[in-house]
Amino acid sequence: MISFEMLGKYKKYLMHVQENHLDKFFEAQKDFIHCKEGCAECCKKGEYPISELEMAYLMIEFHNLDRDTQKLIKNKTKEIIKERQETGNRFYECPFLINNRCSVYKNRPLICRSHGLLFYVTQNGESRNKIPACSEIGLNYSEVYDAERGYMDPEKLKQSGIKTEPKAYNISRDVLISNEGTKDLGLDFGESKVLIDWFIQPQD
Repeated sequence: MISFEMLGKYKKYLMHVQENHLDKFFEAQKDFIHCKEGCAECCKKGEYPISELEMAYLMIEFHNLDRDTQKLIKNKTKEIIKERQETGNRFYECPFLINNRCSVYKNRPLICRSHGLLFYVTQNGESRNKIPACSEIGLNYSEVYDAERGYMDPEKLKQSGIKTEPKAYNISRDVLISNEGTKDLGLDFGESKVLIDWFIQPQD
């Protein structure tokens, strides 16, 4: 059970991460970012990992929605759960996506706040830059993305006329939820699951 005190700490932490990190990251990469209201491609096929704390914060906004919208979201979750059980398909459209807009945008989780950025992952001691998946459909970084090779093409970057090469950031969930800021506030994010699993009732 997430306490009101913990939710207050998380809200404070979220403001810090957004203003001092994510907003600056997006500003630094703005020449390559094409996110805009109503796009929502990143919300139409995914698993959306989210912690217990993030889920509790998200549900605050859910309960502020009108009853018809809440009912629509509940029906979508039931359909997603049924389809996953019948087909085994891991991916689904986020149930909070209504008319191509996030119905709980103000309280959206970290995975949603950081999506769309050029980032890097470290494997076997080596770092490798990764472009967001929406580059494949003509969105973020599409002007410099080499679809055949699966990476940012320096020649395309040169041809684009964009003079500054973007800097990749480590925006993994592990980094975002396990840092000095979370430790200073005493935050406990709790268990993590994919979004839809938070709606599945445990069996006796």
